[in-house]
Amino acid sequence: MQMFENLPWYGYVILALAIASYAYKYFNIGKKEYDKPDFEKAKFKKSSESNLGLDKLFSLALYTPISEWWGANTNTLTFMDSKTIQPYLEGWSIDTPTGYWNLTEYFMKDGRRWYFDYISKMIATEPKEKWDDLMGQKFGNNDRAQKYLKVLSSGEILQDLKQKGIFTFDSDMELGLAGYDAAMLVGQARIAFTGNIISEEEAWKVIDFATKLALDNFSSWEDFGKSFVMGFALDMKGSYDTYYQEVCHIYMQVLNDKTSPWNTINWP
Repeated sequence: MQMFENLPWYGYVILALAIASYAYKYFNIGKKEYDKPDFEKAKFKKSSESNLGLDKLFSLALYTPISEWWGANTNTLTFMDSKTIQPYLEGWSIDTPTGYWNLTEYFMKDGRRWYFDYISKMIATEPKEKWDDLMGQKFGNNDRAQKYLKVLSSGEILQDLKQKGIFTFDSDMELGLAGYDAAMLVGQARIAFTGNIISEEEAWKVIDFATKLALDNFSSWEDFGKSFVMGFALDMKGSYDTYYQEVCHIYMQVLNDKTSPWNTINWP
């Protein structure tokens, strides 16, 4: 405290002001940050320049929960901007036409359905002592397959989605993952188009395929949404848990908010 004893009178004034300013920031601004909601409220942004028809808007809406996490427009093929989405392109190795089409063909032909359909049927029909051999024959040494087996056989995903109010019955698991695969196809087509990896015509062809996949497997936004969020949980829970929790929070708004595309665009 000796360092303050030789201050001139105005030094004490400056010190007092500094302490008051710090206290204001700590207690006022800090409190606001503390009281800030954990998750953002969905905004469902729209571009005033969009002139897409209802059929195309329906297709884009398949990706709404993740699109809303990004804060992207809900009514444009363009997704954010090329600089923003570059890390996503690189992370999924779709920053080249070859990389994009390899992944897209996988999601079209097999997707996460390949894992889920086989593993869920195996768990239901085969004795546990056969699982290792069957998994090896089907998937070889595949980390994703092993993760799916672990969480599906333990019931971890089912219980978590029921606790969140997303699933109601155990039978909701039977909806499968076609909704998730369809959503991923739509989102990655939008992102690849924005990054100049594919043309507009190519993007819409992929999105049309994804739309047919969704329509062939579901008869409502609710069933499609359950499929989407189950696939998202299988892929992201644990490894990217914060992201998973945020998208689940957004998903409930997408499902229930009257201004959401899922409540303003009818399922055909």
